[in-house]
Amino acid sequence: PLAGTALSLKKELKLTVVTDLHENYPEALKTWFKWKKNPIVRLKNYLFLNPSRWSVFEKKACEQSDKVIAVVDEMKERLIQEYNIDPKKIAVVTNTEDKSFLDQKLDTSVYKTLQGKFIITYSGGIGPHRGVDIAIQGMSYLKDQPEIQLAIVGFGSPSVMNGLQSLAKELQLSNVHFFGYQPFSKFYSYMHLADVNVIPHQSNGHTDNTVPHKLFQGMMAERPLLVSSSAPLKRFVTKYNAGLIFEAGDPRDFAEKAKKLYHDNSLRETLAKNGKAATALGNLNWETTQKELIDLYDSFYQQ
Repeated sequence: PLAGTALSLKKELKLTVVTDLHENYPEALKTWFKWKKNPIVRLKNYLFLNPSRWSVFEKKACEQSDKVIAVVDEMKERLIQEYNIDPKKIAVVTNTEDKSFLDQKLDTSVYKTLQGKFIITYSGGIGPHRGVDIAIQGMSYLKDQPEIQLAIVGFGSPSVMNGLQSLAKELQLSNVHFFGYQPFSKFYSYMHLADVNVIPHQSNGHTDNTVPHKLFQGMMAERPLLVSSSAPLKRFVTKYNAGLIFEAGDPRDFAEKAKKLYHDNSLRETLAKNGKAATALGNLNWETTQKELIDLYDSFYQQ
């Protein structure tokens, strides 16, 4: 939304404009408002946050900007295919995690209510596109494995959270636990002390063109991942062999992959070590990635 401000002044002030696309904004609008039921809110969103209008503006912003930053290769390819943007104009700067994440103090009490259980943790913001509902539905197939528990650490809008809590109640699940909002200073504890970190994103135009910080945080925390087949998640996890992949939107497959991780300690250890090797010990971290962003801006001063 802020790109228009800079572009409107570009010619007059002779500005160099970089449009940094953290996500597929038009598609994100579709998913963010998917669960909104209030007719007045839906009308407001249709008038002012209409995805079709924002797609037109996204194309214009990419065409008029001097450089465009995408967060994943999938987003770059989309801009090339849909808008015919010059590939040389697009830089990919992934939102990897800073290694200082590992400096957070370990709080061993975060799962005191789940001691002795096999904990699958979802952490972070919660919205319709995050697929947390799929993970909850998946837990209904794991009732015969009472040791396996799902911890949901984070929050969303009241409508989203009420919907998820109602779903868990409707399915009569005692293996799903809502920990609510937690300070970021505890996220390493929640991730490191979990047995598995899950990212159950839906696969759509939004999630298939971005990647969450929690992917790299989970790898850095040295725990195996269970991710959906959303394109960027699948690509990263496959490349670094850091977790298992279930079919996006399929709760039964979620449950099957969760059981596989539960029963195979050796597999979990291998996936966890691979994740840490790629992030904390390798180049998949912000200390490395930030250089790409710095070099991009430095290049304008060298012209």
